[in-house]
Amino acid sequence: MRKIEEEIRGYLDYCKNTRRMSGVTLANKRDILERFVDVAGVEAVEMISNLEFDKWMAHLDFLGVSETTTNTYNATVIAMVRYFQDVGVYVPLNLNLIRKLKGVRKPRKSYTEEEILMVVGAAERSGNLEDFETGLMILVMAETGMRIAELTRLSTAEISGQRIMFVGKGRKLREVYLTASTAGRLAEFLAGREGYVWGGASLNGEPPCVNTVRTRMTLAFLNAGFEGFYPHVLRHSFATNLQRRGASVAEIKEMMGHSSIATTERYLHEFEGRMEELFEKYR
Repeated sequence: MRKIEEEIRGYLDYCKNTRRMSGVTLANKRDILERFVDVAGVEAVEMISNLEFDKWMAHLDFLGVSETTTNTYNATVIAMVRYFQDVGVYVPLNLNLIRKLKGVRKPRKSYTEEEILMVVGAAERSGNLEDFETGLMILVMAETGMRIAELTRLSTAEISGQRIMFVGKGRKLREVYLTASTAGRLAEFLAGREGYVWGGASLNGEPPCVNTVRTRMTLAFLNAGFEGFYPHVLRHSFATNLQRRGASVAEIKEMMGHSSIATTERYLHEFEGRMEELFEKYR
């Protein structure tokens, strides 16, 4: 095991035991930090300098990652660096040279229920069990509004028929429901299995990594003809499709597990692309 992997594990233990962060938050942190060290090519935290950080920034820019997401990723890396600096480990990264990005907020994507079913159908028609599982992942996320880290760590003990009860972001207990059709397909897929739902947990008992699930979902959408997919768009689609069906913002807030309506409103896209129609209708 590389030294950096041991250091990340130690930092995450601190986040879990001292900071009391949830499993979902820890999974997100692990995913971002592992991607950072791979891109930056560092073997230990003592090697993290501004040159390595610039490699990371160039990588995110090449991928077209938004300013908001880039800032979130960077905050995760910076938090780890500050931890090691606080415990006396020399890390040459000069945090004063890192600035938050500012940019024009771009309209976010949202898929209709029909488009999501088209992607799932294409995955299932391949006849490959892994593709079928990916289709189920997409359905569960689209029907419940779960975050990808919450979906990845889903266990059979949290599923009871159409109901899923799990501890999500911020250690909040959430209750969500599947359609009868998806619940039946999931039950058939899981027949006789216990533990983590997806990928048949690895030998150490861990669920599949977030990056693996993200890649599989992205390929499923790409194979169905949809470019520019990212998993969180399914959460946006969940909210927008509820709005199209007449749900109030307050109802959507509860169903998404948000703490404030202001957060929920950022997920709603019912009126995007309809400005000309609305101006013609009301002026």
